[in-house]
Amino acid sequence: MIQKTRGLVLHTIKYTDNSVISHIYTEAFGRLSFLLSGTRGKKSSVRINLLQHLSILEMEVYIKQARDLQRVKEIKIHESFSSIPYDPVKNAVALFLAEVLYRTLQEQESNLPLFSYLLNSVKIFDLSERGYASFHLLFLVGLTRHLGFFPRNNYTSSREYFDIENAVFTETRPLHPYFLAPPASRFLPVLMGFSFEEMDKVKLNGAMRNILLTGILDFYRFHLPGMGQVKSLSVLKEVFT
Repeated sequence: MIQKTRGLVLHTIKYTDNSVISHIYTEAFGRLSFLLSGTRGKKSSVRINLLQHLSILEMEVYIKQARDLQRVKEIKIHESFSSIPYDPVKNAVALFLAEVLYRTLQEQESNLPLFSYLLNSVKIFDLSERGYASFHLLFLVGLTRHLGFFPRNNYTSSREYFDIENAVFTETRPLHPYFLAPPASRFLPVLMGFSFEEMDKVKLNGAMRNILLTGILDFYRFHLPGMGQVKSLSVLKEVFT
């Protein structure tokens, strides 16, 4: 049976000379892997440029629950990007976030609030003309709401240490090594309280942005033990240094 769904491209790898496997987070089915044949050449049925990281697709697919690799009848762009593929900074951010999503989103079932968050976030990022240097930080903090480990915002001037293990701010340095210390920790509640529409108000220099990013990823890895290392992190840090 043919099903229609929108999808967000997370990761695509070469399978044979003329086919790829693309991991896509779909609106109707959650994360799925698709075997796409005929991706190269003038007469290709599915052009490889449709499968760039975070591309928003319109798809007609054949779904079989017991199959690891699903099949596609038709793929086309749902909404074209105006800046992400052409802006080196935005492209690096998109590559990084796609890898994070690839490593964190595993459920093969529909989650409409999560899909809506991803779709709207990517659209806002693509259309932003300035003040988006902290977008990836806001995105990662917001994503934790949907992943089930959003931090408790109990920060005060006397509770400045962010305890990664317990997801709360504490007055004293935690006894374990999993924490974010001031001054970087002071910016975490700012990120928790801002929307994407206000991201140009987040004033951080490159060094502080990278310290926060490392801390947020440590937070992810602690609560998602199978996440592993994000390979594109080094590229992103170079962009914002």
